Amino acid sequence: MKMEATELRLNNLLMYGDTIVPIIGMENNDESVLVKIDPDTAVDYKKLKPIALTAEWFSKLGFKEAYRSHNRVRFDLPNYCRYDFDLDSNKILEGFLFFGNYIKCNYLHQLQNIYFTLTGEELKIEHKIPRNQTTLS
Repeated sequence: MKMEATELRLNNLLMYGDTIVPIIGMENNDESVLVKIDPDTAVDYKKLKPIALTAEWFSKLGFKEAYRSHNRVRFDLPNYCRYDFDLDSNKILEGFLFFGNYIKCNYLHQLQNIYFTLTGEELKIEHKIPRNQTTLS
């Protein structure tokens, strides 16, 4: 996936090399957009990679598996929203489910952005991710 700087915002989690990093600042210069990932480090946003949404990530975000069939797996965030994984190749019924409509998102930063747009709040990580974690499990 080619990620654009315009889809990034503060608090998004992304991969820098093998490490999960938060965006803590952004600066636009003439050549590129620099993203601050810790107080002393800013990198070109093109060096960051999106994090694919997985069952493990939904668990870390407080979602609970609510339904499973041979076609679909549904995760619910209690009292708020749900996300469906469509296991068929056409992926028609996949994404963040909002009032009966699917909003396509495949990556953690996209889900964080959708949630923030709809609620005005950050999507909370229920289980802390160590700063130097190198795997997504």
